This record gives sequence, C-alpha cells and structure tokens, in this order.
Amino acid sequence: MDIRQRIPTGTTPGPILLALALVAAVNACATDSPAGEPTRETLPNGAVLVRYPGLPAIDSVGPEVTDAQVDLQFGSLEGDDPNFLFGDIRGIQAASDGSIYVLDYQAVEIRAYSRDGAYLRTIVARGEGPGEISEANGILLAGDSILWINDHRKWAIIGVDPAGEEVRRFDMPVRSYGYIWEGTFDDRGRFWNLADHGDEDEGEYTEPEPGLFTESYRSYYKSYDLATGAVDSVYLGDQAYRTHIVETSDGGRWYANIPFEASDITVANPSGGFWHANTASYRLARTSESGDTLVIIEASLPVQPVTEEDRSAYVQGIVDREPDNRRGAEAIAALMPDLKPILQGFFVDDEDRLWVQRSAADDTPPFYDLFSEDGDYLGSVRFAFEPAPYSKLWVLHGNIYTWVVDELDVPSVVRAPVP
Repeated sequence: MDIRQRIPTGTTPGPILLALALVAAVNACATDSPAGEPTRETLPNGAVLVRYPGLPAIDSVGPEVTDAQVDLQFGSLEGDDPNFLFGDIRGIQAASDGSIYVLDYQAVEIRAYSRDGAYLRTIVARGEGPGEISEANGILLAGDSILWINDHRKWAIIGVDPAGEEVRRFDMPVRSYGYIWEGTFDDRGRFWNLADHGDEDEGEYTEPEPGLFTESYRSYYKSYDLATGAVDSVYLGDQAYRTHIVETSDGGRWYANIPFEASDITVANPSGGFWHANTASYRLARTSESGDTLVIIEASLPVQPVTEEDRSAYVQGIVDREPDNRRGAEAIAALMPDLKPILQGFFVDDEDRLWVQRSAADDTPPFYDLFSEDGDYLGSVRFAFEPAPYSKLWVLHGNIYTWVVDELDVPSVVRAPVP
C-alpha cells in the first residue's frame, strides 16, 4: 500500500499574503491581547524580568493563536520506489532553497529531496570510507554548505557537502549519545553538546537496591571551536533525578521514571549563552556563557493537580501489560507530585526565537508560545497534526519539519509553514 502524499505548495498563501496576515495579527495583538500587557523590570543584577499576566489558553482561538497545517508529506509503506520507505527517521534538515535532507537510522543513509518532496539522490550511505557512516543519530545543516553527521559508532562528527563529499570531521567532544542527537552549532562556529559527570564515574559502579533511587551529577555544556580546535566547557550546576527500581518476580529489574516529575532543562542559544527552565513553572531565563542572567520570562498560568484518577490510570496501564508488577506500579504512583508540570520543553529556531511547549493531555495537539530573545511574546502555534512519539522538531527557513506515523507505525516526513 503506497501512502505517499504530496500536498502542492501552490495551495498555500504566497509570501505577500502571509506577510499581510502577520501584520494584521500583530496589529490585533496590540489592541486586544489575551496575553495581557507585560511588565518589564530591571533587577539589581541588570537582568530584565518580563512578566505576563496571562497567555492564551491551549484551546483558545484568536489572532494570537494560529494552527500549523501540513503542506508537504512524503513516505510509503511499500511501492515501486524504496527511496520513500523510511525505517527509523532520526534527523531532518532543510536548505534555504527548500531542499530536504532525511537521515534514516535503520537504512544508515541520508537522502536528499526537492522542496516538493521528489527524491533527488542518496548523498551518504553505510561504509568506512570518507563521507560514509557506520551509525548516526542526527544531522545539522550549517548554512547550505556543510551537513554535519553525528556518527556515534565512529565517535566522530562528519561534515559533507550537498553532494556527499566529506569536507571535514572532528572527534566527538562528548562520547555519549541518546536517541536523537542534541548537539548544536552557534553563530560563532562552535559546536555544543550536553555532558554530565556523576560520582559513579570516579569509581567502581555499584548496582542500587530496589526502591527509590536518587542519582546526582554535575551538568556541563561542552564546546568545540571549528576555527581553533579548542575544547571548552561551561558548568551548569548540580542536577539530580529520581528513579524507582522494581524487582520483578522473575528476578529481573524494572527502572521507572516518576510520572509528572518536574525537571531542569537547558538549551544552547545560537547567538550566545543558554536558556534555562524548570518544567514545574512558566519561568525561563537566558544567561550568558559566564552565567550572568540577562532576561527572565514569567507568565501566570493555571496549574493542574495530579489526581487519583491519574495515579490509578498509571497503575492500571502497567498491570495490563505486566500483571505481576502491581505493587511496583503502586509504589511509583505514590511518589507522583501533587502538581503537573506546566512546561513540556523548549527549543530555539534558526531565527533565535524561543519555542516554549506547554504540557497538555496526550490527546491534545502540541501547543507552543513564541518569544524573542528579549522576552517579547510573538504569538502561539497549535499543531494541526501529531508528531510521532520521541520525534524532534526543527524550524528552518519559515517551516516546521518533523515526522509522523500512521496506524502501522510507518513514518513519513512532514513540513508545515510557520503561521
């Protein structure tokens, strides 16, 4: 069954109409804003605190809340062209001309597509030679000239040109990796990646006992300067996370995070410094590399309690899959906090805008608030589609790129213009 779909770009508004629509939205915001009039205060340390009395509700409609609609989708379950079959997408990038690069982790290759979703060529494939990869979980396009690839089997970050010819590589400053590469480049040509160091790294590791386990570690952002080859790091502070370890009836172990537990998040800001937040509150701070706070954004939003229904639903979900683990599930449910996090996460796009995702129910479309580096509210975006679980978003050249899955878990690439 071929599920490839291309939505003609000609059906979307042209640049002039989009610009006029944005101007109209801005004018409407200035006269009647659900976000309310923010207050700005310069703190004793020189930081600017921007407070918003409110922001539009996730289910609200109006000029400040717009829907991101898919205008291009391609992928297939089966068909004549295997270049539209994706096994495991781990990265999508786009050039200024609209060309799209897709990393398929399972196929171990990177394919190029036109702005209309037509297959152009495979530029990188599996191998041990120059411009070839062994195992990669992410890509980043620097300008339109170098596509950087994180090959975590080779512990190398490899740069290729649009034709796939290798032009540069360097050793990974942080020899660890997750599901999808979280590295980024700043405007000065420095590569940044999160790193952490725990006490267990300094000696022999001891398996923790069943029950609640708290692990502490020191968090850093490591950098690599492309021009000089210098490696540096910025200390972010001490962190901790809690895990509940359940010993199963067959002698195995089950490590579970605690649902609704708030966490600290830090992302590198391409123009310099970092954005920080704890997901428990709507408070985001931009700091310099030296740790000076520059801007703080706060908003008053209602908090949602963790209910007994939430705890019961979690326990029942575990029991339905693993009937012998009821006691462990109940112990984890008892550790849930009283309040749900307000934030789901955030990232910075290629225009240095901060995209802040609000926490919501599983069946609620993703909802983002947009801010400038100086804390100005730029509007909110609600997705008219559901990204795949564990997917990542990239906002490049005025478009959102990610992937979705169908009822058979078949992935396909989607593009949605930023409203």
